[in-house]
Amino acid sequence: MPIKPLFRRILLLIAVPAGLVLAPGVVRAQDSTGTPPPPQQAPPPPQEAPAPPQEAPEPPPEETPQEPEPEPAPEPVEEHPVAQELDETEPEAPAVPPPPRPRPTRPRPQTVRPTPPQPQAIQPPRVQRTIADTSMTADSSAIRNDPAREAFQRILVAAADSMGPIAVIGPLAPMAPQLRGMVWQRPDSLDAALDDLLEMRRMGVRAIRTPAIEDTLLLRAADVLGIAFYQDLPIANLPAPHLIDTLSFAERTLTEMLRRAQLFRSARHFGLAQYVDTSDPRARPYFEGLAQLVREQGPTGSQSYYLTRFPNDDRCDHTVDFILLDARQADPVALLGRWRNRHDTPAGIGAFGAPVRPGNEGGWRKAGTPVAQARMLENGLGGILEQPFGLMALFIYRWRDAAPRLRGGRIRIGGMDQRAEVEGIVYGLNGAEPDSLERPALDVVRGFFTGTQRVFAFDAGNVVSETRTAALMVFVGWLLLMGMGMLYWLTPRFGVLSSKYFGRHDFYRESIQRGYDLNAGLNAMLGLALSLAGGVAGASVLRALGRTDALSTAVSSWTLDAQARLNQLLGEPLLLVLLLALCFGLWLLFNIFWLYVLTGRRHRIRAQQALTLVVWSRWPVVLLMIWAMMLAAMPPRAATALAPLLLFVWLGVEIVATGRMLNDFAHVTRVPMQRAMLLGYGAPLGVIGVILIVLFIGGQAELGFLWHLATRS
Repeated sequence: MPIKPLFRRILLLIAVPAGLVLAPGVVRAQDSTGTPPPPQQAPPPPQEAPAPPQEAPEPPPEETPQEPEPEPAPEPVEEHPVAQELDETEPEAPAVPPPPRPRPTRPRPQTVRPTPPQPQAIQPPRVQRTIADTSMTADSSAIRNDPAREAFQRILVAAADSMGPIAVIGPLAPMAPQLRGMVWQRPDSLDAALDDLLEMRRMGVRAIRTPAIEDTLLLRAADVLGIAFYQDLPIANLPAPHLIDTLSFAERTLTEMLRRAQLFRSARHFGLAQYVDTSDPRARPYFEGLAQLVREQGPTGSQSYYLTRFPNDDRCDHTVDFILLDARQADPVALLGRWRNRHDTPAGIGAFGAPVRPGNEGGWRKAGTPVAQARMLENGLGGILEQPFGLMALFIYRWRDAAPRLRGGRIRIGGMDQRAEVEGIVYGLNGAEPDSLERPALDVVRGFFTGTQRVFAFDAGNVVSETRTAALMVFVGWLLLMGMGMLYWLTPRFGVLSSKYFGRHDFYRESIQRGYDLNAGLNAMLGLALSLAGGVAGASVLRALGRTDALSTAVSSWTLDAQARLNQLLGEPLLLVLLLALCFGLWLLFNIFWLYVLTGRRHRIRAQQALTLVVWSRWPVVLLMIWAMMLAAMPPRAATALAPLLLFVWLGVEIVATGRMLNDFAHVTRVPMQRAMLLGYGAPLGVIGVILIVLFIGGQAELGFLWHLATRS
């Protein structure tokens, strides 16, 4: 073997051990110069925690490190808000800069941190609707108590029942959905309102006319049940000029209703007013503005309407989509015929009902009985099914009896029914309380709405005149007549003075002048009797006008509380008689005081003389009381027609009585006749004139509305 190769091998064997010994020192020398060693891939860290970086050994010199391709950034993931809040509250680790070495070519596995459990909101189960095509989840924030939650769960269970529809469908064809309507006033409690909706749906109701719904849970329940709400604005009994004054309030209220209706299919019909003066063209801007608001801001399919009193002379029907008519105690088919003869706008019946007098029992021939109510609804619904033209809507008046006040005494919007308060009648298919008994009319409405029955058998009974709540007022009148007869029989002076007044009037004047046959107590009793007679007459007139829309129109500018108090007063005949008797007694005292003023200082008159002159000259008021007693016993329509005549006759009687009083006053006190007549008539007529002027200036719109009701409705 040559010597050079052998020498090279010996040197190589010596150099390898020496290199292994000197390698750590070389590495430390390179680190001190700042030259980074080539990176070496570290083993993957455990799943629980990342491993610390390890130093890589020196690679061969001929190998050069290659730059790895950039790793794609992960997409951002939206976390639950609660999880984001937890992340914000977690303390951050201090930032440590990484060593200046290139990124590894192999992707580093990411550490998965366990996510803490996130709280979930408690919500009722999501139930697919069986009536409509949309699903619904109850808003748990709207269900504030357990009874309401249970009532809503009952609605969900009834709507999700796969065994059949909520309402039983009979063998006959049911009425169209828009004709199965009901006038409804929400009860005080939310759970009772939900139960009412479910009960009405089970008897076939598909449309409900009601004041504005503010609780969205009721709208959700109506969506589930497939019921359409017809919501009325709280605008009623206003003349045309006052509608413009309330336009801003109506716009705000309607805007809020439209905003709530965006998410609910049950809210698509909006009533712009009730019983306002639509025979006056000045009301058109009000309806045009609100109808345009419904078209612009309302959800798809929204419609506007109003309830009118003028089937013949309505002037605003073209501003809305359809009209509703009031057919209480009337033939709905005949009323619709009157409308179609004059107008081409679609119309419906906004209120169709028959009255019931509480405590009145008997067959359907006796007016005011529950059976008579059922028979009237049977005939009316049967006539509607047979009429050839279609209806936009039909609403039975009403689900429960009207309750004008909420718990706590607050006025219930839409809960007042002046006709019921005045006549002492109710219209509901059920009583005012949720646990009240059902009336036979409920079975009639259920039969027509579901198609289960259209012919009903009721006891006819005997024809009996209807008992009226004015019987107490008539009784007071008879007591007054009997009292005056007893006074004439038991008191001789009363008989003597009455014979002089009606027989020899000059002796009557002489008796007053000289003080003969005068008794202060007797004349005071006569004055009290006249005051009560005037109270009976005035109460009869007010109650007769209250049976129509005239009185509600006259007081439409009053507050709701004042209107409710008036309605309550009209329903209490005895209290109304006493209040009006007090007013008439004050009028008699004013006349006595005015006679004192007319005498002056030269001609004095005693209180007994003035009382006799004032009381005896107004004896015709007793005849007016007898007329009022007859008026109270008449049917409502006849009494309403004669009430204005009685009022005008009373005014004439007062004018004649004042003239007779002043004539006797001039002869008794020797005051000149011209002075007595001019000044005597001047004060009373001046007071009446001022009152009439104030009423005309302040109530010109109401007077115009009353005239339109008398000549156009």
